[in-house]
Amino acid sequence: KTRDSKMAAPGPPTLDRAQAREAAVRATKIFEEPENAEKIKKVYAEAAGDIGKFFMMCIPAVIGVVAPVLKDYGFTPDQAGALAFAAELEKHSAEDSDILAAKNKLKARFMPSLAPPTVSDEGCD
Repeated sequence: KTRDSKMAAPGPPTLDRAQAREAAVRATKIFEEPENAEKIKKVYAEAAGDIGKFFMMCIPAVIGVVAPVLKDYGFTPDQAGALAFAAELEKHSAEDSDILAAKNKLKARFMPSLAPPTVSDEGCD
């Protein structure tokens, strides 16, 4: 019986386009608040481009800053919630340039700026 109850657990929330736009704007603006901007700047400086430190320090700090927005829209304030939130923004980004712009700003918060360039899809011959 416990197995059935786990399977019946609700999945992450879904957002309509208006909710996605509102949430995306709120999530990007929260990083502009002086105390949050300073917190993120400090943790990025501490990571100093070290990819291991980035994932151990920066990702949790970014999630911590955006957690109130995640919770307000029914997402868990953790990495899984942030990923589900990003997936909801992705669903609406093709049809709404405001959501696309906000999604890209948020995505940049979760990606190390010193990451190597991505390989093209041309493949190897």
